[in-house]
Amino acid sequence: MRCFPGLTQVTTHSILWLKVNLGSTSHGPKANPNETSAAKLSKSLSKGFLLHCLLTLMAFTIHTQKSHRKPAQRRPPWKRMPGAQTAGGAEPRAPETINTQAEGVCLFSSCRALGYHKVCKRSGKQALQNNEQKEGKKERAMVDRVFIARICRILKIMVPRTLCKETGYLLLIAVMLVVRTYCDIWMIQNGTVIESAIIGRSRKDFKKYLFNFIAAMPAISLVNNFLKYGLNELKLCFRVRLTKYLYEEYLKGYTYYKMGNLDNRIANPDQLLTQDVEKFCNSVVDLYSNLSKPFLDIVLYIFKLTSAIGAQGPASMMAYLIVSGFFLTRLRRPIGKMTIVEQKYEGEYRYVNSRLITNSEEIAFYNGNLREKQTIHKTFRKLVEHLHNFILFRFSMGFIDTIIAKYLATVVGYLVVSRPFLNLSDPRHLNSTHAELLEDYYQSGRMLLRMSQALGRIVLAGREMTRLAGFTARITELMQVLKDLNSGKYQRTMVSQEKDADRNQALPLIPGSGEIINTDNLIKFDHVPLVTPNGDVLIQDLNFEVQSGANVLICGPNGCGKSSLFRVLGELWPLFGGRLTKPVRGKLFYVPQRPYMTLGTLRDQVIYPDTLEDQRKKGISDQVLKEYLDNVQLGPILEREGGWDSVQDWMDVLSGGEKQRMAMARLFYHKPQFAILDECTSAVSVDVEGYIYSHCRKVGITLFTVSHRKSLWKHHDFYLHMDGRGNYEFKKITEDTVEFGS
Repeated sequence: MRCFPGLTQVTTHSILWLKVNLGSTSHGPKANPNETSAAKLSKSLSKGFLLHCLLTLMAFTIHTQKSHRKPAQRRPPWKRMPGAQTAGGAEPRAPETINTQAEGVCLFSSCRALGYHKVCKRSGKQALQNNEQKEGKKERAMVDRVFIARICRILKIMVPRTLCKETGYLLLIAVMLVVRTYCDIWMIQNGTVIESAIIGRSRKDFKKYLFNFIAAMPAISLVNNFLKYGLNELKLCFRVRLTKYLYEEYLKGYTYYKMGNLDNRIANPDQLLTQDVEKFCNSVVDLYSNLSKPFLDIVLYIFKLTSAIGAQGPASMMAYLIVSGFFLTRLRRPIGKMTIVEQKYEGEYRYVNSRLITNSEEIAFYNGNLREKQTIHKTFRKLVEHLHNFILFRFSMGFIDTIIAKYLATVVGYLVVSRPFLNLSDPRHLNSTHAELLEDYYQSGRMLLRMSQALGRIVLAGREMTRLAGFTARITELMQVLKDLNSGKYQRTMVSQEKDADRNQALPLIPGSGEIINTDNLIKFDHVPLVTPNGDVLIQDLNFEVQSGANVLICGPNGCGKSSLFRVLGELWPLFGGRLTKPVRGKLFYVPQRPYMTLGTLRDQVIYPDTLEDQRKKGISDQVLKEYLDNVQLGPILEREGGWDSVQDWMDVLSGGEKQRMAMARLFYHKPQFAILDECTSAVSVDVEGYIYSHCRKVGITLFTVSHRKSLWKHHDFYLHMDGRGNYEFKKITEDTVEFGS
């Protein structure tokens, strides 16, 4: 009640009104003398309940209108809420101003019938225009038209064709839902006649209908389990489709690298690709089942009840659904955003734990366990605080949901089913016996109870729909980021433009504005600015040319741009200008200081990223692979580890020097035109290093080497020196050249 000023007062007035009316049911000025006290009580309760709902909605509307006014010198409560952030980390906008269409998603057709379509449409357009005018617009987690468009887009991926396996499971679930509804109706009718037979002491009828129930048990059980089977298979199929699509985009080109290094919109893609996808698929399928079954129940029970107690009863229940659904939809708005924040904090918590495992050796050397414990506890505490707030919110919403969707729905059901029985002038029960009245009451009451439960499930499904909106927003954001990165677009803060005081003199930084020309046996930088993804200009105008066969040694202090040059050359970073002439990616090979060892066999370490089939297509035998190992003095490892097909955790089995030599054997296997060696022999002895460099020149591999060893100068023809202040020097190595390094 604290969120809605004045709501408590209005509710109190409506309760007092109920007491006054309940107290005056027997002596009202226009009381009908033919009505019984029970009928008068039923009318009074109906009027009081309707008035209470109307007054509550009026108070809520007044509060919503007041909340649009900007308070003076006061920070809104949703911005003071701890952890209330969007997926991008920005503070959320006011819940009331995000999109007023969310209040009528489930009730749009009903509002249309009541003549409020124009009002809803006008208010929705106005809210949409307000949203588009917001700067830094983030993904919303609302049940509105945007949510419908998003989920339809994802469903096209999960159900790609009309005739597919997913469609079959959808039809199976639909058929099983229809059959189960008819089974429920049959069980109500059969259970009623069994009870009537017991009350009427008819042994024959009791045995007959009890045997019918026993005979139907296997069929009913089979229907229920077929339904569960279809739901579980559909969840799995949806997850497979969506996961394959996302990984196809994520592993296309260097998108996985760009997402973590060039774009800062998504912090934890691993969480999105695994946990969020699973939760989204489960939520979609559960929502399909939880909405389809209640809607089907309502249609069939309305048809049955209309013939039994008239159309007024089902109509009253539908009216209650509209009013309660409207009210609860407004209250559930924060669930979507809180779901987004929850998944974000879960991802951060998983990330700090994975960092501890990845860097355990370095942390142990630094004795940093206490500091890491503080970091993990801080991240976990932030997650726990948000979950605590989420639990409190769900507790309050569960309290309201249970009252409105369960208990009040049952009260409305009792009021509706009692009317034809308490009305003594009802022609349908004038000549009915006590047993017939009892049978009709049980049958109608149970159907109406099932109908009220179905209405309650629809109302409660709105809560899951709001939570689904949070997962949908995160999945859609991931899809959009993947699409942007694959088309060469990314978003990142350009810090250099923030640092420059004179914007007119700053270098215009436009990612992708440079030109790349693919040519064999040549690497040429023509007026290329060396710029980091966040806009730091390392070298403003880089110009040099290297022909195949001329090795280049790159030297300079840390942070001068040596690794940045390789990232631009390998097309990992965008080109901000100029013209870069280079071979295609497959003819460039990069060997880092800490080589990557893949999961697999010993053979896989040499031929990575090729597979065994690729090796055979190239016509390279295992004997040739053995020669590559001998060239880097790793021949004994073949016998030591048990042959080419031995599977180990090679990151732990091989020492630092062995991993560097394995990476050089991998270089000999691929035989590229140019190779980029980034301190890749720092853990190798000088004599082995010299043999490796001599062999590279022998097989025709041109090298770009980053190293501080003076012993490597004799293996290179040019040097590129960067001073770290934006200046560089590219010259031929001669006898008079001053050698840098140690």
